[in-house]
Amino acid sequence: MSLGAALFCVASSATGQTPTPTPLPQDQLTLANRANVVQGSGARALGMGGAFLARADDATAASWNPAGLSYLRFPELSFAYAGGNFVSRDTIAETNQLASEDHRHGHDPEFVAATYPIHIGPVSGSAQLSYQRLISFTVDRTIDEIFAADPATGQPAVSRRSSIVQRGGFDVVALGTGLQVTRTLRLGATLNRWFNGYDQTYDKPVELGNSHQEFHYSLRGWNANLGLIWTPAEMLNLGLVYKTGFSADLDISKFRSDPFAAPDGTVMRDRMATSDDLGLDPKLEFPASIGVGASLRPRSALTLSVDYTRSRWSEGVIREFFDLPKTGAANVFDVLPYPTLDPTQKQADTEQIRAGVEYVFIHGRIKWPLRLGYFNDKQYYQAAKGVPRFDAFTVGTGIIAGPLLFDAAYVFETGEYPDTGGQAVEVRSHRVIGSVILHLPRR
Repeated sequence: MSLGAALFCVASSATGQTPTPTPLPQDQLTLANRANVVQGSGARALGMGGAFLARADDATAASWNPAGLSYLRFPELSFAYAGGNFVSRDTIAETNQLASEDHRHGHDPEFVAATYPIHIGPVSGSAQLSYQRLISFTVDRTIDEIFAADPATGQPAVSRRSSIVQRGGFDVVALGTGLQVTRTLRLGATLNRWFNGYDQTYDKPVELGNSHQEFHYSLRGWNANLGLIWTPAEMLNLGLVYKTGFSADLDISKFRSDPFAAPDGTVMRDRMATSDDLGLDPKLEFPASIGVGASLRPRSALTLSVDYTRSRWSEGVIREFFDLPKTGAANVFDVLPYPTLDPTQKQADTEQIRAGVEYVFIHGRIKWPLRLGYFNDKQYYQAAKGVPRFDAFTVGTGIIAGPLLFDAAYVFETGEYPDTGGQAVEVRSHRVIGSVILHLPRR
């Protein structure tokens, strides 16, 4: 979600086939702090709060606005890495007693690209091949359920701890280009191949031992990013980006081992199912998104930017999804809203408002940038009162050492909301991003 990195829910214990099922437990949501699949990569952009749609002038432009690739004039290699942690606390509203704590931490390579400048007559720009881990699922997670205070200390006592280990992510390989077609207009596009997936292992204490579950998801799909940057005045850029929706093919497999007293006297029972075994053809419908931005550079050392992005998550669905209960046949659902998997609630569109500033201190040949940013993130899931919004604050800096550019950013995101179960939820996320760009000599 940046509050986490992932946007997928894992089903467990839904009941019924076509009738409205019991909503999936909140502890099964793999929720990251980035509810929008619209944020790009890179420490420079995120140091400015992600307000980069009209100022995408480095190699990560393909993930923000591909028109920005037209600014690149040298061959270069780029790399970004991100890591962080997420904490969610549920409190019983009436008593203010802590009910559960959810801790997650993980890190992943986020972006790798090779860029080369091109010229087509009077038109100049660059072409790029890039890899992006758009939604990361690599995380180690513990969930502590707390039911009472320790009588000796008066402090909350952990009565049950579950652990979840996830590896992988939804990855994108993109072939793109950005061209300056006139003095004031830049256009760009990327063709994106979505692939990979993730594996999850879930262990939860139960009455007779430990419930062990394993999940595997993989997807394949295509979409495109289209962008433009218009410069009506020398100091002003206006940006527009559209990311097409698409239908992805899914493969799903699940395994679970549950200790419970069966009629035949056995205690441990293993069960496994795959989408192929069940004759299913799962599809994941990702929604389209659109973003607009403006960037003002009143002086060469000062940049001010603001963006707005909206994603149609109210149209996101997963088809032919299945749940594997402890006993009985797998529950198959023709259509469920994605990523909430909860048909009892109306899924919301998401939106982000992002703002950032960059100031470059110059002393002789030394250039030292300082970046600050903010974004407000409307989530895709419902709370007891409306749709939650999270706030984030960012800071970043960088350094140039010959042909190498180093950038780093820190993102702190926070939010509070009452969930539909009547508990007050507080979320906190810390994320660190590092980027390296190597400028290669022209041949």
